[in-house]
Amino acid sequence: MIISFTNLLDQIVQRLSSVILYTLPLKSSIPFGYYLFYKYSFIKVFLFITFPVAIIQKSLPFGGLLLFLILFAGLVRNPKVPYFVRYNACQALLLDIALIIISYLFQIFPLVELGSIVFIFILCIFIYSISQCIYGVEPEIPFISKSVRMQI
Repeated sequence: MIISFTNLLDQIVQRLSSVILYTLPLKSSIPFGYYLFYKYSFIKVFLFITFPVAIIQKSLPFGGLLLFLILFAGLVRNPKVPYFVRYNACQALLLDIALIIISYLFQIFPLVELGSIVFIFILCIFIYSISQCIYGVEPEIPFISKSVRMQI
């Protein structure tokens, strides 16, 4: 009885921590969705969801880089962390890296209309990923999940 209760508690903690990890790429996608925030005010709820990540990134010098390094070294490369959390941490970090590359491409080629599509795409990935994490299933994102399995 006690073993099953601690096992259940471990699963709940793993699932909740995996859900929290996906706020990182959602926070990185917010600059792409400014037009949608202006037009549809109910979408601003996602600003509140990503507020803790924004505080960490803004309060520390090089906060984004430090957060990335802590997550990568502390979770993804740590064999003591459960595989489910490592998998989702690596997937969230790779999504974040993809968004950084996309933002650099948008600085070279200013295509404002595509920014909203990127935000909606990441929002769909966020909703899909957290729903899969709540059920305890590894989210399968094309191209990203395959490289995550190669990393871990």
